Amino acid sequence: MKTIFLIAGESSGDIHGANLIRSIKKKNPEVHCFGLGGQAMAAAGMELIHDLASDAIMGFVEVLRRVRPLRRLFLDTVALVKERRPDVIVLIDYPGFNIRFAEAVKELGIPVVYYICPQVWAWKKKRLDTIARLVRKALVIFPFETDLYRDKGVYCRYVGHPLLDELKDSLHSFPERKDCVIGMLPGSRSQEIRRIAPVMAQICGDILAVRPEARFLAPCTNEARAAEVRAAFSGLPVEIVVRPAREVFLQSHCCLVASGTATLEAALFETPLVILYRVNRLSYWLARLLIRIRFIGIVNILVGSEIVPEFIQYEATSQKITPVLLELLEDSPLRSQMLANFCMLKRHLGGDGASDRAADEILALL
Repeated sequence: MKTIFLIAGESSGDIHGANLIRSIKKKNPEVHCFGLGGQAMAAAGMELIHDLASDAIMGFVEVLRRVRPLRRLFLDTVALVKERRPDVIVLIDYPGFNIRFAEAVKELGIPVVYYICPQVWAWKKKRLDTIARLVRKALVIFPFETDLYRDKGVYCRYVGHPLLDELKDSLHSFPERKDCVIGMLPGSRSQEIRRIAPVMAQICGDILAVRPEARFLAPCTNEARAAEVRAAFSGLPVEIVVRPAREVFLQSHCCLVASGTATLEAALFETPLVILYRVNRLSYWLARLLIRIRFIGIVNILVGSEIVPEFIQYEATSQKITPVLLELLEDSPLRSQMLANFCMLKRHLGGDGASDRAADEILALL
C-alpha cells in the first residue's frame, strides 16, 4: 500500500489538508494518509498522529514559550517517519515547523511536496534557497509566486487558492443584508482571542452607543474557543456561534476580522470588512524589522493597495476603528468601492480545483 505523510499546523491548513486528502482518495482510494493535522483531516480519512492544528501558536515570543513541547513533538515525528517510511511527504504551510522537518528527513530520500508554500515574498526570502534544496515540488496558491520558485530551480506549479474549493458551492448568490448585523472574528487561536477580543468588545460598546439596534455575531471553530470569546464579550449582546465563518459573512452587513484567511473569505462573500491585529509587543517590533511588505491583509497584498482598512497593534483602537465600521454600515462611497474591488479580486483568483490539481501532482510521485 502506498502511503503519504502530511503535516498541517493550524485550522486553515487543517481545512485545506482535508480537501486535499479527499481529492487524493477520490483519485486513488488505496492510498493511506497519516500525519499531523487536525480533526478535519482526520474526518477526511487521515490517520491523525497528533492534533497539531488545535495547538497552533503564532508570534516570536509565543513560540519561544512552547519550544520544549514543540521540540519533543518534532523529534517524535521525525522518528515516526524514519520508522514508517512513507512514499511521499506533503507539507502544508506552517513553515517554522515544516522546513526544519524537511531538513531533518532529507537523508531518507523521500520526495517532499510543499503545498501552500511559505510567504517568502513577505519575509525570510532566504528560505527560497532552503526550499529549493529540500523539496521536489512546490505547489503555490498565488500566481505571482511561481517565478520566485522557478528562478531557484524548483519545480513549481500554481494550483490556485484552495479556499475557492471549500467555498465553491456557496459563492453563487448572496442574500441582501438589510439588518444592522456586524460580524466579529477575533481569530482562531487562544492567544489571538486574548489580545484581540477585548478591543472588539470595546468597539461593540461604542457602536451600540450610536446604533443601539446593532447586532453582533462571532463565529468560533469549537466550544473551547467559544468559551474564551464568550468571556471576552461578557455583558454585551454578542451571539457566539460554533459554525463556519461563511455563515456569519452571509448574515453580516460588515465585519471586523483578525488578519488571516478569514479576511480573504469575507472578500469572496462580498462582505465589507475592517482588518485589525495585535500581538505581543516584542513580536510586533521584531516583525517590523523583518517583514518587507506594506500590508498585513492578504486581500490588500493580492491587489497591491489598501482596499480594506488595516489597524495594526497600537492603531487597533475603538477610536480609530468604530467610525470606519459605522461608515461601512451605510451605503457610503467606502462601502461601494470596497465591493467593486472585491469583484476585481475574485476575477484575479480564478476558479476552484486547487485540491484536485495538487492531488495530481502528489500522486504522480507515487
